[in-house]
This record gives sequence, structure tokens and C-alpha cells, in this order.
Amino acid sequence: MRNLCDNENDPFVGISMPPAVLDLLRCRLMAIARSTEVLEVHLLSERAQGLIEALEVLNLLTVSELDSLYLIIENSTQTRIKVLF
Repeated sequence: MRNLCDNENDPFVGISMPPAVLDLLRCRLMAIARSTEVLEVHLLSERAQGLIEALEVLNLLTVSELDSLYLIIENSTQTRIKVLF
């Protein structure tokens, strides 16, 4: 899968992890941004957070990187919910 964001607009810039994981997180973020119902937004957000929890359990990222990932997902979720209301 190719990089779906350029570096200027990529929220994951500066977080070092395998390309496959980054692509999966980008897909989760895009799915949230394209969702059409609030319930769908929440479910997709939970899926993305579950992926971040797995990274946390595997000790693949620093605490600050994990916090950044959670904030990226939360901000995307809240932004989409506001658009849908």
C-alpha cells in the first residue's frame, strides 16, 4: 500500500514504526473521515485505538508517541462527529 498522505499533511510524521502499521493507521483515519454515521465513527475509532493498544503492549513506541497516536485518533473522531451533526 502506498503512502496516502504527503509529509506535510501526514499526522504520523515523526512517529517511527513499520510502514505496514503506518498504512493501517492511515486507513483507519481515512475510514473515520469518510464515515457517514456517528455510530460508525465511534466503532472505527475503537478499532484504531485497539491497534494503538497492541503497539503499546508490544512496547514498540515511546509513551509520548503513543499519546500522540491516541490524540490523532481522538481529534479525527471529534472532527468527524462535529461534521455529522
